[in-house]
Amino acid sequence: ALHERVLFEEIKERIRQGTLDVQQMLIPEPVELAAEQAAVLLEHRQTLDELGLGVEDFGGNTVIVTRYPALLGRRHPAEILKRVIDHLLSKERVPTREQLLSDLMSLMACHAAVRSGDPLSAEEIAALVEMRHLSNDTHHCPHGRPTALLFTRHELDRQFRRI
Repeated sequence: ALHERVLFEEIKERIRQGTLDVQQMLIPEPVELAAEQAAVLLEHRQTLDELGLGVEDFGGNTVIVTRYPALLGRRHPAEILKRVIDHLLSKERVPTREQLLSDLMSLMACHAAVRSGDPLSAEEIAALVEMRHLSNDTHHCPHGRPTALLFTRHELDRQFRRI
């Protein structure tokens, strides 16, 4: 959750500065969608472009991904695109541009962050904890999960049945 928050803040700052690194696709990836999905996606093409996700109409219900944010390098572009579509279609009403941008930044941060169970070295953990102080609001991830929990000695003793 902490890594997700740090990435969210980094993405937000890079978008603000116009320095978000993007990976241009050598061969654009076609993604077949339902008609409604393609229409919604193309409607929000400009906002997606600000996030480094290049999407173009390819005819019919097919779109092509021409570029995507470099920080998502280990994720498949079609997978990210489908998550974005699911998010857009889950809204009862059309979100404002700012809300959509924030929602998609948190989605990108979520998919780029280390996952529960991913092995981290002691140095990686220390570096991540150190990054906590570089962001303004690191008490929770963009989705609201806490990034740290405080346990008193009494609570720990109780959990280990020492009292």
